[in-house]
Amino acid sequence: MIRIAIVEDEQNYIDKLSEYLNRYKKEYGEQLSVTVFHDGDEISSGYKAQFNIILMDIEMKFVNGMSAAEEIRKVDSEVTIIFITNTPQYAVRGYEVGALDYILKPVPYFTFSQKLNRAVQKIKKRSKMY
Repeated sequence: MIRIAIVEDEQNYIDKLSEYLNRYKKEYGEQLSVTVFHDGDEISSGYKAQFNIILMDIEMKFVNGMSAAEEIRKVDSEVTIIFITNTPQYAVRGYEVGALDYILKPVPYFTFSQKLNRAVQKIKKRSKMY
């Protein structure tokens, strides 16, 4: 079971990413558990390394995705973070928090599935090592 967090403040993108994850589940036969957070503070306060992948928007109302990722990295160096945002200027900062990838909105399914598959394969490879 791969545990995924969606951190996004816009409902239309939450719906789109949820739809994409369901489609990915069917196409690749993966078991996914999905939890939604509506702001960076929801996921970062009291974070306990419970996810394999975090799909994180950057620009949110209270705590932005970059700040949330910095807080998450203090307690979880393993989680795979993929930023999904409108703003390409954050791409370089994403590497400072060890993000695996960066997807620009609007998100096409093909791009999403390729990047998610890369993350899933990385997680599977790491779990075989232990």
